[in-house]
Amino acid sequence: MVESAPGQAIETTRWLTGLPITVVGAAMNVAQGVSDAAAVASATKAGAGFTLSPDEARSLLERAKRLRDNAGAMRAEAISLTQLTPPAQDPGSTGFNQQAVNAFTAGKDANERMYQYMTELVDRLEKAMGIVRESDGHAATDVKAIGNSGEDKEMI
Repeated sequence: MVESAPGQAIETTRWLTGLPITVVGAAMNVAQGVSDAAAVASATKAGAGFTLSPDEARSLLERAKRLRDNAGAMRAEAISLTQLTPPAQDPGSTGFNQQAVNAFTAGKDANERMYQYMTELVDRLEKAMGIVRESDGHAATDVKAIGNSGEDKEMI
């Protein structure tokens, strides 16, 4: 989010906005009655985007998760590097330290962008593949349990 004026947040464009990811033969497409040919035709008609086989999507998802996890593991170390202090308070030490901290801050920012990039790619691939997150599964189970419990049926 970027603030355009005090108190006014505007949505920034994400890197995958407008680029659909279609997985041919994904369980989601099968459940919706969409054939592989229809999925490819729809993706082609939409223009820019990605059409992947299930194997390609799984492989890409594994690699994206690995890269996301690696970038996430570097976050704490990257932050600590931006908090270095000079060994002495002489102009040479403080000047060099400031240059090093500036470089490490740029690295931390680049690492954070990579983490966000990979997180979005993982989310989009999981959505395209029809992978339901564990929390979504728990929510569905909870809703079914409440619906079957017999309590407050008038409200449902």
